[in-house]
Amino acid sequence: MNDTSVNPYQAADTENKEKASSTFQSIFFLEEGARAIRVPDYQRAYSWEQKQIELFIKDLVDYQGGRNGYYFGHFIAEDVANNSDWEDWEIVDGQQRVTTFVLFLMVCQLHSPSGSHAITYSMIDQFATVSYDLEAFRTIRTNLSAFLEKNRNLKANHPPPDDQLIKDLDLKGSFTRSQRKMALALLHFHSAFQNATLEKDGIAAYIHVIMNAHCSLHLATDKSVAVNIFEMHNTRGVPLTTLEIIKATLMKFVYDHGGSQVVEIQQEFGEIYGMEEQLEASTFRGEMTMEQLLRLHLRVVDDGMKLSANEFDLPRMNSSSDDLVEYVTSRLRFTDGDKTKPERPQEDGVQYAINLAKEFKRSMLIICQTLPEWDKEDHLVGDVLILERGLSCEFFLIVCRHFQRARDVASALPPWEKLLFTRDFHDAYHGKSYRDNFPLLLYECRSSANEIENVIRRYLADGFRGRDTTKGLQSLVVAFLEENKEKSILNNAFYWWKHKMIYAIYKYETDQNSKLRDVMKASPSVEHILPQEWDWIWIDGYQKLSPEEQAVQKEVSSKEIGYFINGIGNLLLITSSENTSAGNKHPADKVYPRYSEGGSYKEHDENREKWRSSKEWARLIHKRGEKIFEFMLSTLVDVSESPLSSSPD
Repeated sequence: MNDTSVNPYQAADTENKEKASSTFQSIFFLEEGARAIRVPDYQRAYSWEQKQIELFIKDLVDYQGGRNGYYFGHFIAEDVANNSDWEDWEIVDGQQRVTTFVLFLMVCQLHSPSGSHAITYSMIDQFATVSYDLEAFRTIRTNLSAFLEKNRNLKANHPPPDDQLIKDLDLKGSFTRSQRKMALALLHFHSAFQNATLEKDGIAAYIHVIMNAHCSLHLATDKSVAVNIFEMHNTRGVPLTTLEIIKATLMKFVYDHGGSQVVEIQQEFGEIYGMEEQLEASTFRGEMTMEQLLRLHLRVVDDGMKLSANEFDLPRMNSSSDDLVEYVTSRLRFTDGDKTKPERPQEDGVQYAINLAKEFKRSMLIICQTLPEWDKEDHLVGDVLILERGLSCEFFLIVCRHFQRARDVASALPPWEKLLFTRDFHDAYHGKSYRDNFPLLLYECRSSANEIENVIRRYLADGFRGRDTTKGLQSLVVAFLEENKEKSILNNAFYWWKHKMIYAIYKYETDQNSKLRDVMKASPSVEHILPQEWDWIWIDGYQKLSPEEQAVQKEVSSKEIGYFINGIGNLLLITSSENTSAGNKHPADKVYPRYSEGGSYKEHDENREKWRSSKEWARLIHKRGEKIFEFMLSTLVDVSESPLSSSPD
């Protein structure tokens, strides 16, 4: 099967360069071969996943054999060389589809290196992805044959882990998520040929489907393409993120009112997208997306010109994607959403757009590079991000703009941790319409950079509700904990303020030299040393009892064990997979080899035989629970009197 019925290299209409072309081949191929296509760094890197790849493959199968009517979408491109031959393009919209076709061609070339479709492969040589993935892309191409051979029996639904992909492809440097997605797309195409979803004899027909697909094009010689950057309605694609829409909004405004300054926006976002993988790798509790960071950045930094505490609460923490876009749009026009407010001069909006891009790049650098380095100096940096990621991220976005080293703010970190742990951990907090005012606190931190510790200690002393209700905040917390010690903490911590209890356990075990940071970053699973589904035969002497006596013993043991089994002394932090492996084994049979060098894990290993006797269970659990409780009071609560206890309200 081949595509000899058409000329696959029809030249574009050079008489009317803005004219929408009708097929993929007439857009992306000249008489001698493919055009030079480059993905600019300000675009998002490759992001198609299995769902989009499967739809692409399905289209190839459904439309092979000369069936007409296949639509491959709208493309926006910029002629960066601005020459009469129109040979050097940046793909502004549609790069996911173009990249996918190039990846497909790379697999096809291995199976069918020659034939009437062979010149189509010139697109592989003429294509360049974003610069931070380009070297890896070339390495992948070089090692593709060996890579697919090593993974020839791999199922598409069971992709290899990152370390295997890196090894098999011989990749160097940072392994990005987009590189992984490209590798998996190649495996998916290869698997489709292996399982006969795609036929090797049909390669020419599949290529024919794309080359003759109906497409439309907007091609421009200046930055006006930014106006259309978010107008892509290709249902086969991945929806634009909030950040991409905001980027487009900034570019459109600057182009309309500032002309060539749009290049500055593009350059800043090129560097921002280059740090996306670092952002995920450097997070301290689960993955942080650029969109999540954008929300926090807009609240406390924005363009660097927030003027009042009220502005530190805008946009709201629960703002939708549309709300964020509306917020930025109003700031561009300096109306702040008030339609009756006259707009400021347009040059102010241009400067806002440029400053926002620059400041957001700086925030990316803080989270990706500064905080991991600070954490090496002082682990409290990462700990407070684990405790309250959103609030601590906002805190660091401010302080890292004032200080160069972790030691410069080291004295402020312990009270910050205590404030986060205790701020809502008392009866005076709940059921009140006015509880926290972190925007005011953070504004004071920015305005009084050299007094950050004192600012935090004021709130630590009296909370956010002032002298009348939360004066002596730490004493309120101590009283609350003492009141709930026996019933809620020592015997029911698994169901009572669970996130606080998890953090208290983490800090206690870390203090005892347990290595739990990676567990906390991956979201810990709470392990019951004595499993909730314990077995009756574990009860001392149970099997020697008569049936009647066993019934009585069951009732007694169920009540006794039920009282303490969910206590904090019976809870360990491990990964989800380790929790599944531990299962409902007898406590004496459980081992935690990953953590056996420190803390309660080592202690359990030393005491496992004591767990053989059910008579020891309550004592062992209660003893450890008391230790954690005392540690929590001494380390996470501050009962010292502060001379700086005047209310900030």
